[in-house]
Amino acid sequence: MPIERRKHRRFQVKDNAFTVINSDPVKVVPIIDIGMGGLGIYLDDGARWLDTSSKLEIMVADCSFYLEKLPFQIVANVRAFPDNTSNLMDGRRYSIKFGNLRPAQKAQLKYFIRNYTEGGLILQFQQKINQLLHPIWASKYSSDSCKTGIWQSLHRSPL
Repeated sequence: MPIERRKHRRFQVKDNAFTVINSDPVKVVPIIDIGMGGLGIYLDDGARWLDTSSKLEIMVADCSFYLEKLPFQIVANVRAFPDNTSNLMDGRRYSIKFGNLRPAQKAQLKYFIRNYTEGGLILQFQQKINQLLHPIWASKYSSDSCKTGIWQSLHRSPL
C-alpha cells in the first residue's frame, strides 16, 4: 500500500465543478478531487498544453462559485486506464499542487471544499460541533484539572 504524502485531505468533487486552465485556447476540465493543497484532474494523453500554463481557475457550471488566478504546478501524472485495445478512453490523471495562495484565495478554497465536495459538509458540521463544545471541554479538561486528577489518582490511599 502506498504511503500518503499529501498534507491535506482530498475530497470528491460534486458534479459540475471544473478547473479552467489558462492556455490558448482555454480548456475547461472536470475536477476529480480537491483539497487545500491541490486537485486532481483527468486529461487525454495528448494534453501537452498543460505544461505551458501557470494559473488555473475553479468554477461551478451554474456560476455559483468562481476562483481565479491560482498558481499551480504538476506534481504527478499517471496512466488512468490500463493499456488495452478494448479501452476506448486513453488518458492520464494529473495531480496538481497549488502554489502560494493569498489568504483570500485560501478562504474561498475552504468555502468551495465545504460546499461543493462530497465530504466537505460533514467536515463543516464537525468543525461547528468542535467550536460549540470546546469551551465545555477546555474548562472541564484543562491542563490544571488534568494534573490534579492524575495527582489524586496516584496518591489515593488504598481502601
